[in-house]
Amino acid sequence: MFRRLASFGAVTCLCMGLVACSDPAPPAAKSGAKAAAEGAPEGTKTPSETPSADGPVLTLGAAKIMREGHPERAIEIEADGKVTLAGIPFGILSADGRLLSPGGELTMTVAADGSVAGDSGPSGIALDASGGSLDVPDLKVQLRFEDDGSLVTEATGARAHLLGPDGPQLRSEGCEGPVRRACALITLSYLMALGNPDSPEAP
Repeated sequence: MFRRLASFGAVTCLCMGLVACSDPAPPAAKSGAKAAAEGAPEGTKTPSETPSADGPVLTLGAAKIMREGHPERAIEIEADGKVTLAGIPFGILSADGRLLSPGGELTMTVAADGSVAGDSGPSGIALDASGGSLDVPDLKVQLRFEDDGSLVTEATGARAHLLGPDGPQLRSEGCEGPVRRACALITLSYLMALGNPDSPEAP
């Protein structure tokens, strides 16, 4: 189902998997990371050029992100970093901040400060202790993981309506403490896909 996250073939599939069981799917296709990179300043480092931190950048742990009412379509992060959507391989996270495709291709890199680079430059994603943010042309999103498992999303910009009038109703399990950064990386990638008007419409 997934080709590559950073090219957003993979993110499009992620978007379709979660949205297909709910409202008419907002489109999501052209690489959000790539779209952000098009307007990025020259000299921005790509994943392969981004220096790794001395210690772990991501804390891995068993976690789940799902649309309310549809737990069978959950994105699951396993303790070893493997990520699946409804049991289908999606990618592999590593403690040094890398997100690999199921075939082992580098697609995103998280820096120690929480900034995230895609395959063509900055992705527009930044992670923090409570969740993170997305900042791409015409769409800004703040994401916060609450202690009760709910996800709070606040979207602004010309493309905010593509996320739905109230945003996608998502919940999480296991996205607590430092594990939230790993959960936020996957969730914000999904929201970036939802907010991309150039993608094919989900079935």
